[in-house]
Amino acid sequence: MGFGERHGQGMSVEEATAATGQTAEGVKSCRAVLDLSRVHGVELPISEVVVAVIDGTASVPDAAAALLSRTPKPEQYRV
Repeated sequence: MGFGERHGQGMSVEEATAATGQTAEGVKSCRAVLDLSRVHGVELPISEVVVAVIDGTASVPDAAAALLSRTPKPEQYRV
């Protein structure tokens, strides 16, 4: 069982990390990635909900609903 499943079952971030015994990609870096995206004016809706779930300010169902309720936008890539 991985970090996300354990955290989703109610374990804290610390408990899920310890029980997993591995580094869960994104748990430590999601806040920094989101902060950096805001500095550069880049929208990262998935990162926003990941941070909210990790911080405990949103449940997984609420995070999923927030993502699914977004108005579709075309993706733009600039090089």
